[in-house]
Amino acid sequence: MDFASTEPALELAGALAIGLGTSIPMPERPQDTERLARFENFRFGHDASRIGWAVGEGPTVLLVHGYSGRGVQMAAIAETLAAQGFRAVFFDAGGHGNSRNEKIGFFTFIEDTRAIAAHLGGEIHAMIGHSAGGLAMMRARDIHGVRASRYVVIAAPFFPYVPLETMQGRGATEEALGYVKAILADQFRTSWSALVAGAAYKPEPGTPLLAIYDRDDDRVRHADADRLQVLWPGTITVKTEGFGHNRVLQAPETLAAIGDFMRQ
Repeated sequence: MDFASTEPALELAGALAIGLGTSIPMPERPQDTERLARFENFRFGHDASRIGWAVGEGPTVLLVHGYSGRGVQMAAIAETLAAQGFRAVFFDAGGHGNSRNEKIGFFTFIEDTRAIAAHLGGEIHAMIGHSAGGLAMMRARDIHGVRASRYVVIAAPFFPYVPLETMQGRGATEEALGYVKAILADQFRTSWSALVAGAAYKPEPGTPLLAIYDRDDDRVRHADADRLQVLWPGTITVKTEGFGHNRVLQAPETLAAIGDFMRQ
C-alpha cells in the first residue's frame, strides 16, 4: 500500500464525510408557519427530539422529506391526501427544521422512518419519499421491516450518487471518493455495488410503486425512473417538466398522479 498517497486521500475523505453530516438549513417562511399551525403536531423519537404533523382521517400515509429539506415541503401532498380521505403524516428529520440539531446522514432518514412508524403503530397504507428521503425510506423496508401497501418516490436517486457527484465537482479524487462510498454503503448497511444495483429498491411482488421525476431536475437524473421500471415490475412512472428538484412536490401533475395512485 502506498501510504504516502493514501493518507491525503483519507484526510480528504474525512473532510468530505463531515460535509455529509451537515445540512444547509431551509428557513421556515411565515406562510409555512401559518400552514403548519392548521395541522395536528406531535413529538416522537428518542427524547422526543423529532416533530411531526398530521392532517386528515383515514388510512395512514407517511411522507418523508429530503436532505436539507423540511417536512412542510410535503404539505401540499398531505393536504391533497387528506381531502381524499387519508391521514397524512410528515415530519422534520433529525438535524432538519424544528427537530433536534444534530449530525445527519442517510441513516437519519432510515432511522427516523423506523421511529415514526413505531410511534404511529398499526398499518401504513402508503409511504411517500422525496429525494434522499425517498431512497432512505425505501431502504428502511429491509433494514427495519417498515412496510406499506404501496410506495411513491419523487426525485429519489437510484443510489446515493448525488453527494459523490457534488464532491467530484469540487475536485475530490477518485481515491478519496472510494472511501466516501464505503461510508455511504455502511449507512445503508450493504455494499456499494449492491447500492448501485438498486438494493434500496428491492421489489415487493404485487406491491405498487409510483415514481415521479422531473426532466429539468439538476440533481437527480430522471432516467432513474426508467431504471426503477426495469427493477420493479409494474412501476408507474410520471415525468414532469419545468419544476426541477423541489418544486415538483407541488406540481399539479404530481398531486394528480398521487391522487390517482391512491384511488387504485
